[in-house]
Amino acid sequence: MKNFKIGREIVDLLLADADVRGFVGNKIFPLIANATTTFPFIVYRRNYYRPENDKDWENEKCGIEIAIASPKYEESVNIADAVSEALNHKTTVNIEDIRITNTSEDFYDDTYIQRVSIEVSIK
Repeated sequence: MKNFKIGREIVDLLLADADVRGFVGNKIFPLIANATTTFPFIVYRRNYYRPENDKDWENEKCGIEIAIASPKYEESVNIADAVSEALNHKTTVNIEDIRITNTSEDFYDDTYIQRVSIEVSIK
């Protein structure tokens, strides 16, 4: 069951992308950002796991929600776009495919939040 470590591979893909790194540096956190973190930053969480198999085939799918936080709306949208480009249909040693399944936005406590939901097909 590789789904517990799949977040690390998503972070590696994001950090390998020059546009994402240009916006947030290395400020990508699981579940919650550090209290002293400055804007903008990214937080991610695994939100579901679904094994799929039959007698001849086995596959695992894992859902991950990526939240981009910024005090500037346009910046939050630009980072979400960069995140989407960095992840959509990418593969790694353990990832067969990444699909963007949903996007949404919110405003909370003077912060614009863009959410990008992805589904990861695990090898």
